Amino acid sequence: MARDLLHQAADNVEAVETERPAKDTSNRLASLADQLRSQAQRDATPALGVLDRIQHALHDIAEETDDDTVSNRLEDAREQIFTFLETLEDRGMKQHGWSENKEPNASANHE
Repeated sequence: MARDLLHQAADNVEAVETERPAKDTSNRLASLADQLRSQAQRDATPALGVLDRIQHALHDIAEETDDDTVSNRLEDAREQIFTFLETLEDRGMKQHGWSENKEPNASANHE
């Protein structure tokens, strides 16, 4: 199942969180892992904006570390998020008024 990728990403983030980061980074990683699990368990499609913010935060944390193991685990988590997003048929664009041919959908409600 595609959502398993989000659980796997959370597992990678938790593995880093338990290894050796500073307390503030550890808290941030724990929060990101919780957010990933929450998105994986949603009845609706996971919130794409949330997933985008998570993957950007993981990138920032990976850039801040000198530890290759931590950086690699976080990159693995990001890849799992990206792979999950590729499983979505429209990647959420229809809800924003975009059709498959990347043209604005005139019938979309842009309130």
